[in-house]
Amino acid sequence: MRQQYSFIAVVLSLDEEKVNFDLYQGTTPSSHDRDLLKHKATLPRHYFDTLIYAGVLLAQGETPYQVLPQKPASIGMNIRSLGNIVLFDMCFSPQTYKLWQNTDAVLEDISLPADIFEEYVYRLGAISRFRYLGRVEDPQVATQLGENDMIEFKRDFLLSKSGIIKTVVAFANSNNGNLFLGITDEGEIVGVNHEIEQYGDPDKYLLAITQYIQDKTTPFLTPFPKISLKKVLDKYVVAIFVEVSSELICGLDKNGEKYVVIRTNNRSVLVKDPHQIGEIYVKRKLGSEISRRLGLL
Repeated sequence: MRQQYSFIAVVLSLDEEKVNFDLYQGTTPSSHDRDLLKHKATLPRHYFDTLIYAGVLLAQGETPYQVLPQKPASIGMNIRSLGNIVLFDMCFSPQTYKLWQNTDAVLEDISLPADIFEEYVYRLGAISRFRYLGRVEDPQVATQLGENDMIEFKRDFLLSKSGIIKTVVAFANSNNGNLFLGITDEGEIVGVNHEIEQYGDPDKYLLAITQYIQDKTTPFLTPFPKISLKKVLDKYVVAIFVEVSSELICGLDKNGEKYVVIRTNNRSVLVKDPHQIGEIYVKRKLGSEISRRLGLL
């Protein structure tokens, strides 16, 4: 018989409004073999109790935990990376129809095996969101994952301009992806502080990156990449999240000539074969399944 998995919360402190706890993943009824998911997590008490009412959370502490009367709550899984291991945020809101617009509590960066994640989604009746599938905002998390089909590192902006455009175009034509400036190929965070100093202002620096991507890609990227500045200790890193486009996106070289790039494993590959470019265009316009049904691929 398959063991039923459960979150296990070791309560550190609580009051009428919130609970502070360490979150583990284990099995019931035995919880001796368990993995720490979150250290010193905090949730409003009625959301903590919602997990208990749903039968997916066991609360442990020095004294027995007493749940409060149940209140309306909706739970959503904001999936950030999907594979054998799923990285996600668990989001909470009072109402389902405003879940993503009115999230007022989050347990961030939880990693679970895919089958266990699916079990929790089913048992919680949770809503999953895939728009930000693969989004990684923390540079340190990115260095732990390493370069792959959804993560790439560049040391800087000024000396990596052509590579940046190549990567952005590849992600837009293949899959959502994260590009970090200020991290070496080996995963060392070196920062872009020197470049920010050259521009004299972080906002001017980010505007220059935004303008360059806009000038060197066509058609206009929709949605446009999310570009933000992250600080790791005393070093600044630029995080660029590129969503896959419904259009065929091209880069523009120094002569204004168009080129097409796709993502293959952890490499951005230039596509020169007109037939392959045509296939990418058809898939962008019609979708892979419809294109196959029509015999276009």
